[in-house]
Amino acid sequence: MKKKEQRFGTLAVHAGEGGFLHNPSSTPIYQTSTYSFDAVTDAAEVMQGSRKGFVYSRIGNPTVQAFERKLAALEGADAAVAFASGMAALSAVFLELLRPGDEVISGSRIYGGTRGFFEQILGRIGCTVRQFSPFEGIGKNISLLVNSRTKVIFFETPSNPELSIIDMRVVASLARKHRLFSVIDNTFATPYLQKPLAYGIDCSIHSATKYIGGHGDAIGGIVAGQADFIERLRKTMLLYVGGCLSPFHAWLYLRGLKTLHLRMDHHCRSAAAIADYLSQHRKVRTVLYPGLAAHPGHAIARKQMSGFGGMVSFRLQSGEACRKVLDRLNLCKIGVSLGDTETLVMNNALMFHPGISDAACRKIGIDPDLIRISTGLEDVQDLIADLDRALKKV
Repeated sequence: MKKKEQRFGTLAVHAGEGGFLHNPSSTPIYQTSTYSFDAVTDAAEVMQGSRKGFVYSRIGNPTVQAFERKLAALEGADAAVAFASGMAALSAVFLELLRPGDEVISGSRIYGGTRGFFEQILGRIGCTVRQFSPFEGIGKNISLLVNSRTKVIFFETPSNPELSIIDMRVVASLARKHRLFSVIDNTFATPYLQKPLAYGIDCSIHSATKYIGGHGDAIGGIVAGQADFIERLRKTMLLYVGGCLSPFHAWLYLRGLKTLHLRMDHHCRSAAAIADYLSQHRKVRTVLYPGLAAHPGHAIARKQMSGFGGMVSFRLQSGEACRKVLDRLNLCKIGVSLGDTETLVMNNALMFHPGISDAACRKIGIDPDLIRISTGLEDVQDLIADLDRALKKV
């Protein structure tokens, strides 16, 4: 009889762990840089791959391996490989896939760090990135951008910070049609809310710093996908570039993943309540949350996500109005990350481009009157009260 597939919560607690000496209930931290052998032959066999084992923690460590196996199980992937940060994971994927002269098709709504990598690193090695809008006709828009040099298609859904939604099935179908490698940044949704590989996407990237860790105390990244591609990343980008994850941070992520489903349920409930409150506030111009029926990507999000996430963005009348609200918040903290236990709020224009006019910000693709909220684990009534007090001052 076929073994019944375990559900997410069970996998979050048990997958990838076990097999350690003395059967510890918590995976040990193998805080070691290298591993010794009883004989030269033993070392050679491990190094050549004919025997299982570890040689050097840059390319393999028992604690890191447990984290990789757990995340792979949660994503429904063959394998996963961890890196020192989300950007290290993302850059490894692109540097492995691309050669000078190659092109990438990317959604236009993406994280600023990714945009910077495209401009500063891929541009430097002669790779071109062409963008498509996530809002309408993505199939036609993407097909028009494909040429003989196109190798990769990349996107976020939900996107940062506008929370736009892209149909993963459409992207996967186009990638197969044009023989492109498809890559998604799945950080906002996590494997709990959506599984891109089940829709045909080739590779899923996470900034583990965010919801996977969940406590704002570790920096890391991870890539999940087919075994052959993950092994390529390990043997080239991890071995020779060296952006490896530390065993201690891997242990923190193992701890974080055990409660991911519980935390995400709370994040989603809080985000939905905050979005509902903001959508009825007379001083709020627009609320961006996939769970709202008015959101342009709501129907697609319902099909491909099991929940709408813990992120909410909203627009006020101006950048100055955003400044007043942010400066008057007490419980919600101004910060650039997300997915923490505490609620974090930010405005890209004010924090990264101070002194630039609203019009100038729009010219470079930054929305000056948008506030992004990463809902934490506080009682949502207290968060709404904090927002209400701040909005009254505008």
